Amino acid sequence: MITLDNLRDALRALCYEPSGDGTVYQKSWEETSAQITVDFSKKRIGYPKDLGFKVNKDTTCNFSDNENFVVLACVTMLLDKGYRPESLELEREWALGHEQKSGRADICINDERGDTLAIVECKTPGTEFKNEFKNMQSDGGQLLSYWQQERATRWLVLFACDFINNEIVPDQVSINCSDDENFIALAKRDDTIALYRDAHTVEQLHQVWTETYNQQVEGNILFGDRSTAYHPMVPPLLKKDLVDFRAEDSIVNRFEEILRHNNVSDKENAFNRLIALFIAKLQDELSKMPTQEIEFQYRQGRDTYETLQDRLQRLHSDGMRKLMREEVLYVPNDYAENLISNYTGQHRKKLIEELNGTLRKLKFYTNNDFAFKDVHNEELFLQNGKVLVETVQLLQPYRIVGTQDIQFLGDLFEQLLNQGFKQNEGQFFTPVPITRFIWKSLPLDSIVQDEAGAVHYPRVIDYACGAGHFLTEGFEEISDAACQYDPTIEDDLGDADWVRDNLVGIEKDYRLARVSKVSFYMHGAGQSNVVFGDGLENYPDKGIDSRTDRGRFDILVANPPYSVAAFKPHLKLHNNELKVLETISDSGSEIETLFVERAAQLVRPGATPPSSSPPRSSTRARARVSWPHAMCF
Repeated sequence: MITLDNLRDALRALCYEPSGDGTVYQKSWEETSAQITVDFSKKRIGYPKDLGFKVNKDTTCNFSDNENFVVLACVTMLLDKGYRPESLELEREWALGHEQKSGRADICINDERGDTLAIVECKTPGTEFKNEFKNMQSDGGQLLSYWQQERATRWLVLFACDFINNEIVPDQVSINCSDDENFIALAKRDDTIALYRDAHTVEQLHQVWTETYNQQVEGNILFGDRSTAYHPMVPPLLKKDLVDFRAEDSIVNRFEEILRHNNVSDKENAFNRLIALFIAKLQDELSKMPTQEIEFQYRQGRDTYETLQDRLQRLHSDGMRKLMREEVLYVPNDYAENLISNYTGQHRKKLIEELNGTLRKLKFYTNNDFAFKDVHNEELFLQNGKVLVETVQLLQPYRIVGTQDIQFLGDLFEQLLNQGFKQNEGQFFTPVPITRFIWKSLPLDSIVQDEAGAVHYPRVIDYACGAGHFLTEGFEEISDAACQYDPTIEDDLGDADWVRDNLVGIEKDYRLARVSKVSFYMHGAGQSNVVFGDGLENYPDKGIDSRTDRGRFDILVANPPYSVAAFKPHLKLHNNELKVLETISDSGSEIETLFVERAAQLVRPGATPPSSSPPRSSTRARARVSWPHAMCF
């Protein structure tokens, strides 16, 4: 915080120069002839009133309140940016509220025509800044009251300025007072969508900001590198700007609020859409350098619902191919142009064939991975677009790759999973306390150490991995055990390269396979291998083959499906044979016995196959399975 004690140092950081005796600091701007003086003997701040800089109340020009130093820093930075002194005004006053109490804006910025461009409320950093932002979220606070009086303004800015390590550290949150063109188009078709232009009271403005714009705020619109004087700009989000998820951000609650006020009742579908967004975000983060602009963001004023969704579809398609090894059809915007340019003259017949083939794929082979609502006309597309924008804006500031708090990120994903996934017949998501107990029951200290005393990572498989609980917990336990023998490994756990060939999951439910892959990234084990397929089958091309020692595993940990009625007629195995299958009738439900035999196939002699199983059944009593090592039930 800038205080009287460090004010001189802060002024030097702002490039003010002291007089000979050091009692007066001043800074001049040659382009505008403006000058600000700070007189320590008189404890006064002198602004360039002679050049049109307007000061309505002199209390902001003394040293009595640390907030005045924040105003000074903000004005200095505005003049540095190129704003002219006649465009700045301190303590503009309005009558506010039912009792007509006065309200004064710390700084008003006018545009070249003299209209209000932005209203800035200055607060000291920390508690004061946070409390005022909470007031804004609760009932609009001071800024929305000023906006109700000055409707022409285009931006509201809550500004704070700290002084840390001899550097000025500004902080700001900003509200765009202009209606989004996409929401204007939606409001023409849906009269429940409220807009700023139709709001006349503070309460109505706050309601629109909350219900229509989900209390969206921007960052450094005044002083960003791309912002110029009189042209505030939302800075593009770079990969290096992404921050860790935090508990106080209440991501789960905010996502549920988005669903609530947009009347999205199908939470399971919403969770599936969220997984698709996570895959798109992962692909975006993995493909960008720190200084590159991320694509997983909504660029208000530049994006339409179409451009945003097209970008997300491309990221999702690339992510599915690279992370899940699955092809997802994506038709780029320039498809038609490229198609026509490639097939001309005598090749027109080929053009028609390719076009028909693409249209056929679009008609039969595609699904809208970002449809929080059913979309079959333009109005529903616009409604869904609003939900999509709000969800993207919720997630865009945060990072998944390289997070410093893997534990919290994993816990966050578990909360979303518990809220949004309905389990079907034969499915049961093993609670984390149980998976943790099973892993802690294993002798990992000896398993992760070879005969020479070096770290040896076991090869682990869950052949019915579901949401990935067993494997994510195993990743953490194995990593902890390995660190005991080689503490330097802990520094490398963020990359966790060892999981690439050693941590394998198989899942038959396509949705859950995607969930598992995202979950691994959320827990810091993104290089692990998730196979979309049947846990009873061999996949030699993916390193899963019980017929070879290379394709077998040291640890099998799973909670396979139980009691699935009449499963046998639908079981098609191409690379494996199960002896127990012969003892089960077509109407039988004892699928768990097949997974017991499959476990015996997959584990190496002397390996560890912990698994969950139901009480012993008559069918299990008839099954004969040869175990290479003791099995714990």
